[in-house]
Amino acid sequence: MVGPTPPAMKLRSLFLALLILPVAASAALKEAALRLPDDLGTAERLPVSGRQGWKRVERLAFGPFTVHDVARSLTKGSDLKFGADKVAFYEGSKRRQTFGFLVSENGQLAWRGAAATNLHRRALERGIEIELRNKSGFAATLTPADAADAAWTLELSETSERPMKGTLKRGSAVIDVEGTNRLAGTRLPMGETTGYLFKEGGRTLAAVQVINNGAVWLAPDLAAPQRGPILAAISALLLFEELRPTLPE
Repeated sequence: MVGPTPPAMKLRSLFLALLILPVAASAALKEAALRLPDDLGTAERLPVSGRQGWKRVERLAFGPFTVHDVARSLTKGSDLKFGADKVAFYEGSKRRQTFGFLVSENGQLAWRGAAATNLHRRALERGIEIELRNKSGFAATLTPADAADAAWTLELSETSERPMKGTLKRGSAVIDVEGTNRLAGTRLPMGETTGYLFKEGGRTLAAVQVINNGAVWLAPDLAAPQRGPILAAISALLLFEELRPTLPE
C-alpha cells in the first residue's frame, strides 16, 4: 500500500510546476500564429527575417522582397496627469514617431515609403480607465520607384485599444485594411494585434502577421496592380512600432 506523499515532495512538485509553466507559456507564445481566413488557405507562407535583429540597422526580408534603408526618428511627445488621492486622475498623452524605408524586389528598387505613428489619447482613471478620446493612428505614403506621381496612401486609426483599421487607397482604388487580434487554434483573442488583413469586396487579398518573427501571405491570384502597393503597405506594418509602452505608468 502506497502511503501519503511526504510534504517535502509536494513542495518540490509545486516548485517544479511553477518553474515549468512560464517556460511553457513563453514557448506557446513564440509559436503563436495569425488566424488566417479561409480564402488564404492555399496561399504560400512567406516567413519574415530581420525583425528580431539589432534595430540600429533594420533590414527585413520575405520571399523576393527586402525592406532596407530604414531611417527612424526618435519617439517624441508629452504627458499631462493631474488629480488627487480618492479622486479620478486625468491623463493626456501624445507620442509621434516617423520613419522612411525602401522596398526592393529581386534586388531592384520597387517602392519608397514614408510613415508616421501618432498616439493621442485622453483618459480618466480611478480603479478602471475610462477613455475620453483617442485619435491614435498610423499613416504612410507609398510611392513606386518608377512613378513618383502614383503614390498610394495607407491610413489606419484606432478606437479604444482595439486593433487599427482603415484603408490603402489611390484615387478611386480602395483596399480595406483590418487589424486582428486572433490566433490560429484558439477562439480567445490576444491582448495585442496579431496581424492585418487586406480586403476588397469581402475577399481577403493578403495578410501579414506582426507577432513573433512575422509572416506574409498573398492570394495566389492577386492582381499585379494591387500586389505592389499591398507589399509596400505590409512592409510599413512590419516596421510599425507600438508607442503605448512609452507611456508613463
